Amino acid sequence: MKKLVLGCVMFLGACETGGAMGGSPGMQEHLVIGNRMTFEQCRARGGLIIRDQGSPMVACDPSVRGEPVPADEFSHPTVQG
Repeated sequence: MKKLVLGCVMFLGACETGGAMGGSPGMQEHLVIGNRMTFEQCRARGGLIIRDQGSPMVACDPSVRGEPVPADEFSHPTVQG
């Protein structure tokens, strides 16, 4: 479990650097930690949504459950984070 958490932290840290280098603001990448289902399935089941500011990557962890997030939750072009 510690290796999984450490791997996720390192992975998201690497994504932060890549996002700061000028990724397209309109394009988002979706990742499911563990890769056992699609991102939409993970989101619909209430998986933990992880998003780094300045990065186009949005991750979902299905092992941490909560309230399901609406599908358009990350599509607010007028809101500046």
